[in-house]
Amino acid sequence: MDSYDTLSDKGEREEKIRPDDQSMEQLAKAGEVEELMRDVIDPELGINVVDLGLVYDIWIENDNECVVNMTLTSPACPLTDMLEEQSKAAVVESGCCSKLTLQWVWNPPWGPHMITEDGREQLRALGFSV
Repeated sequence: MDSYDTLSDKGEREEKIRPDDQSMEQLAKAGEVEELMRDVIDPELGINVVDLGLVYDIWIENDNECVVNMTLTSPACPLTDMLEEQSKAAVVESGCCSKLTLQWVWNPPWGPHMITEDGREQLRALGFSV
């Protein structure tokens, strides 16, 4: 079994949906994954994907398999492969989860209002007006 998979909403595979019955352990592990995803840096902006607001949802299936719903600043982003590899390194290769499934989702569309205050501070430090 592969330790990494990607899904898009283009009908390639059935999209996974967050289960309603996450245990406390699964919720805690999802929190760990969110922290690890802060090591995934958007190569164009130099800010992590969590603070950019690109990570929409994280949950755990089968005790140790992670699913991340994530978007991009633009559906035409040419750097998807780089973000996928960084995500795999952060979550699977760190030993946090045995498998990572990234689901690329486009609804709701990403917008600058989704950037966290930490992300805004980082962008301002780089000279962006946000």
